[in-house]
Amino acid sequence: MRIFDANPEEPNPPSPHVPMPAVLLADKVIAMAHLPIAPHVAVLGHRTLPFVLALMGCGCPHVRSLRPDVAAPDCEAADLAWIVDVASDAELDDALRAARRRTGNRGKIVIECTVCQNGPSLLQHVANADLKVVSFDHLSHRVVLAARFDTRFH
Repeated sequence: MRIFDANPEEPNPPSPHVPMPAVLLADKVIAMAHLPIAPHVAVLGHRTLPFVLALMGCGCPHVRSLRPDVAAPDCEAADLAWIVDVASDAELDDALRAARRRTGNRGKIVIECTVCQNGPSLLQHVANADLKVVSFDHLSHRVVLAARFDTRFH
């Protein structure tokens, strides 16, 4: 496996939409979501490879990349669904529905708020997916969501 090393002669530099370094983001997301040991993680978006590699580098052995606009052939359960890059409100809705199906009533969903610029619009998407906001990191513009009716608290 070859990893990008910021060499200016590199033929395929990373997308400008992917924050660097992704490993630092992955560490923060893992900490925010309070994941179990060896979590199952689904990364949703268009430019997911740096995030997938970062999660694997942080010790997540079960990482899957999904596109919000393409049906997945399976519906493997995930402890965390991380939405990193969507192109429109419709894709955000698709990604939230896919994330909700994979995380069920117990997992967490993290949204990088760079994918949506409008806060009230995000809250409407969250409500439509039957989710609730668990926490918000103001510095990194990241939202953690959970099922509206989490079975652990009832």
